[in-house]
Amino acid sequence: MVRLGIVGTGFGTIGLKPAFESIRGCTVVGVSSGRDWQSFLERNDLDAVAIAVPPAAQYRIAKAAIERGLHVFAEKPLAANAAQARELLALAKKRRVVHGIDFIFPEIAAWKKVKELLDKKTLGRLKHVSVEWDWLSGSMRYGKASWKTSAKEGGGALAFYFSHGLHYLEHFAGKIGTIATRFARSPLSDDGADLGFDMVLSFESGATGSVHLSSNTPGYIRHRLAFECERGVIVLENKNAVVDGFTITAFSSAGEKRIVVRKDIGRRGEDERVKIVRKLAQRFVAACAQRAEMRPSFADGVRVQELIALARKGQMR
Repeated sequence: MVRLGIVGTGFGTIGLKPAFESIRGCTVVGVSSGRDWQSFLERNDLDAVAIAVPPAAQYRIAKAAIERGLHVFAEKPLAANAAQARELLALAKKRRVVHGIDFIFPEIAAWKKVKELLDKKTLGRLKHVSVEWDWLSGSMRYGKASWKTSAKEGGGALAFYFSHGLHYLEHFAGKIGTIATRFARSPLSDDGADLGFDMVLSFESGATGSVHLSSNTPGYIRHRLAFECERGVIVLENKNAVVDGFTITAFSSAGEKRIVVRKDIGRRGEDERVKIVRKLAQRFVAACAQRAEMRPSFADGVRVQELIALARKGQMR
C-alpha cells in the first residue's frame, strides 16, 4: 500500500485527492496547505506526496520531499525556471525516488487516437501542426494579480498554461528545434508576464508548427489542433471545456470523416480533469509500488522548462 500525502488545497483538493483516493493500492493519509508543508513532510506514515502549489513553492517542497526519500508527483510547470527543474531531476535520480508530472492532455482518449493515426501515417507524413487555444483566464476575468501573472514565479500564459502545449507538441511531432514568439503582455504583471502569444516552430523531423494562444478572450473557449499531413488533415478540437468534448475529424480527397472514440468517463460531481489525472495517478502509484520509472517524469518537466526558456529567448520584436 502506497501512503500518499497531498500538498495544496486548491487543485490538490478538487483534482489530486479524488484521483488518488480512487486507486487500489493507495491511501491518502492527509492534505496539507502550501504553508505548513514542512511539518507535514515529517510524518512517519508517508511514502509519497502529490503537489499542487505555485512553481516556486513546488520546487522547495519537492526538494525537501525527495531529500526525505519520498516519491513525488508534481504539477506543471515543474519549477519557476529550468535550473530549478534540472536540480529536482538530478536529486530525484540520486535518491532513486519515483517522480511524475501532471501533463494530462496526451492521456485523453481522443488525443491517444490522434497519436495512433499520426504514428501509423494514416494520411501520410506530418508536415505542419497548428494550435489555436483561446479562453478567458480567472486572472483577467477578475483583474487579479497573483503568481499566475508573474514570470519570476513561473506564471504567465506560456509557462503556466502552455507548458502543457510544449509537452504535447513534442508528444505528437517529435523534438522541437527552433521557436520564435511574439508575446502579448499582461496588464496585471509587473515583471513582463504574458497573457498570450503567437509562435512559429520547427521540428527536427522537418515538420513546422504555429501556435496562437490567448487567455483574454471573453465569451470564447476553444482548443483546436490541426495536423496537416501529406494526404490530408486531422483536426482535434473542443469548445467550452478543458478535457471534455474533444472531437476528431479527418479531411482528405475522400471527403470529411468524423472519427468516433469512446469517451473518458468520470464520476458524478467530480471536476472534469479528475478522470484524466486518475490515469497518471494510477501509473504513479504502480511505479511507487514497483520502484519503477514512470512517464511523464521530471525529465519531461525539465524539457518543457528548457523550451519555455527557448521560447522567451526567441522573442520576436
